[in-house]
Amino acid sequence: MRRQLDDIDRTILRMMTADGRQTVRALARAVGLSEPSARDRLQRLERDGVITGYRADLDPPSVDATTAAFVALRFDPGEAARAVINERLALEPCVLEVHEVAGDDCYWLKVRVSGTDALAEALDRIRAIPPVHSTSTTIVLRTVLERPLGPDTAHPR
Repeated sequence: MRRQLDDIDRTILRMMTADGRQTVRALARAVGLSEPSARDRLQRLERDGVITGYRADLDPPSVDATTAAFVALRFDPGEAARAVINERLALEPCVLEVHEVAGDDCYWLKVRVSGTDALAEALDRIRAIPPVHSTSTTIVLRTVLERPLGPDTAHPR
């Protein structure tokens, strides 16, 4: 059972989500704790697996990944099929997310590539995974809102 987050934890998480390079001094000031106490809170959030890592968010056009798409996969269910598909999808750098879903589709993928030619090539590789028997692709025209998970996502105030 995970521990409950209190208001101080949530403030630290909000600040770290907005800027993962926050100083412990800034965190301490914001939550009204000493620097050692704020550092302990931050380390506990990391140790407990609430904070799972730090990363740089990249601008898609700057790294030639301007085309986003969602790809629905259908395949015969089973652990062996999922294992093969999971292993092959993990090797595809353009696959950013893989979600097992309810309904007619088995998986929904989020992919980012440099354009439609690169998308066609990625789809060819994905369709060639033996258990996959059909795909359906929706190309993103414009991203209106995209944000990371925050501490208030599940329970907004």
